[in-house]
Amino acid sequence: MKPGADPETGDGDYFEVIEEEFIRLRGSPLLLNPADWHLAQQWRQEGIPLALVLESIREVFARRAERLAASPEAPKRRVGSLRYCRAAVEKAWALYRELGAAPPVRRRPSAIDVPARLGLLASALPAALADVDAWRSRLLELSGPAPEVEVRLADLDVELTAAAFESLPPAERDAVTAGADEVLDRMAGRVDEKRLPDLRQRLVRRSVRERAGLPLLSLFAEPAAGTAPD
Repeated sequence: MKPGADPETGDGDYFEVIEEEFIRLRGSPLLLNPADWHLAQQWRQEGIPLALVLESIREVFARRAERLAASPEAPKRRVGSLRYCRAAVEKAWALYRELGAAPPVRRRPSAIDVPARLGLLASALPAALADVDAWRSRLLELSGPAPEVEVRLADLDVELTAAAFESLPPAERDAVTAGADEVLDRMAGRVDEKRLPDLRQRLVRRSVRERAGLPLLSLFAEPAAGTAPD
């Protein structure tokens, strides 16, 4: 393995962690396409540390979120491929090598205005949501550096979608789970069986968000189609 690679991370884990982070930020359960996997394979073969790839992807989405917030009327095209992040990853890798294997995570002084983004997320919660004021308060109470807040938002997102799922009528809950199972059936043989439970939960949460009109609770994720930047 080349210098800089993650010795404790196997090829499969390397690809899957990148895929899961990209999917989370994009707000879509769709898997990476073969061209994206080939790109990730190139990064792995070059010895690009996983932490560097993940930080670069998050920075791309953070900058995109800032641009969307600054120009809400601009056309909003979703990020459809990992290749959208290629230049950022390779630029970070070049800098990493130039500095003689400096720490892989590069901190920017103010990558994103955390309080402002939390305020937008809170305001994006639908008024019809049960206990909406309590959820908004929990969002607005978060504080700290963006990476720490992002971790806590991920936990809140799981909790919120679980509560929203339980509040759906039984017929809608059945439709959500049936839809997730249908997608997984089409993926039979293409996905490691160990990943199926987690992927199923992601599909369920995605469907619940769409039905309940919930934003993805993330500082960096791009807004859902047809909505204002969150």
